[in-house]
Amino acid sequence: MSTCIKSVKIVNPSSEWHNQTVDLLIENGKIQDIKPSSNFDAEKIIEANELIASPSWVDMRVFSGEPGEEYREDFDSLTHVIQAGGFGAALLMPNTKPVIQNKADIKTVLSHNINQTSQILPTASVTVDCNGEDLNEMLDAHHAGALAFTDGSVPLWNSDILVKSLQYLQKFDGLLITFPQDHKLSLFGQMNEGKVSTGLGLKGIPHLAEEIVVKRDLDLLEYAGGRLHFSCVSSAKSVDLIRKAKEKGLKVSCDVNIHHLILDDENLEDFDTNYKVLPPLRTQKDIDALVQGVNDGTIDVIASSHQPFDQDHKKMEFDLAEFGIMGSQLLYPLYHHYLADKITLSTFLDCIERNPKKLLKLPENKIEIGAIADLTIFSTDEKWTFDSKSNQSKSDNSPFMNTEFTAKVIALFNNNNQYIDSNYINS
Repeated sequence: MSTCIKSVKIVNPSSEWHNQTVDLLIENGKIQDIKPSSNFDAEKIIEANELIASPSWVDMRVFSGEPGEEYREDFDSLTHVIQAGGFGAALLMPNTKPVIQNKADIKTVLSHNINQTSQILPTASVTVDCNGEDLNEMLDAHHAGALAFTDGSVPLWNSDILVKSLQYLQKFDGLLITFPQDHKLSLFGQMNEGKVSTGLGLKGIPHLAEEIVVKRDLDLLEYAGGRLHFSCVSSAKSVDLIRKAKEKGLKVSCDVNIHHLILDDENLEDFDTNYKVLPPLRTQKDIDALVQGVNDGTIDVIASSHQPFDQDHKKMEFDLAEFGIMGSQLLYPLYHHYLADKITLSTFLDCIERNPKKLLKLPENKIEIGAIADLTIFSTDEKWTFDSKSNQSKSDNSPFMNTEFTAKVIALFNNNNQYIDSNYINS
């Protein structure tokens, strides 16, 4: 199968074709030829407005219903979501039923990746059943294929466990991912603690619930060594703490959810549970600090934290609704719509491609003749609407349903396979 991509701008600083507009010929899973203009004889021709090509992206935080709750998302639907979002791979959190923690669990996830364009990358829990008390057999999980270790949506509240995990993972330079939140300070909280929560009469989750854990974990990292990644930072002070830790030379990294870069707690004034997320949406001051953290390199990764829930978990009283928002399919369109004038495209691509691959020790492929076709093709000028027809998930818990966007992922090439939006194929 041969595919030609017409008039596409290459964005790949390590490639000799960087910032050049060319025609790409893909055949048998490889880039067969690159020319400024061509008459490539291909079975499929991709054409769209303002096309850009980069090495394929990685979403560093997604959740699945499978195993245990396949009705809200299974591996098949999750694969469709992440490939439509332009991601060649996505890091799966272990919070399933049962928890992903042993060899059999990891091999089950990996077995689904055969012949798939997008790869679901398994993590393994740090503690047994994410209970925070008993260390999981992380070395076995590593040998089985776990790319990182985390309790996912459950904070690592046990300081002793955190220290032992950091020390243990140094045997193979493993990455420990933690979700910083103090359970007691956030207990029964529904949204960010502040003027809006007071006005709505909802119990708030203070900034301190995140910041006190970030400070503690950085101190423990300095004591124990190892590699620590904070997931879902949402507070201005958290960003500052991590910035100073990096300046000290600690091996610390972090990610921010795309929705925390664009939405604040005022969005909750209508009690729309689709805005109920954890950590909660903060203030505009926090958003500004998070954007600055992305721009100065303090924040390494922008993730979706794709967490699908059906209406039975969302369409109910606010305090009973689940925390979570869909996002992987919309990460790039949301960036283009809300952040393109605040964060450059090259910085954004670093946060969803180069930096995640470095943290997870994934291969970084160049766009060059003869290279493996590892490409995300996207447009900065194609109108489309995210609705029940275009949504690839089994769930629909997104405040952006029925929103028109002007940027779109057109195609994905990875793992000797391809996904192409049929609206942009000329055979």
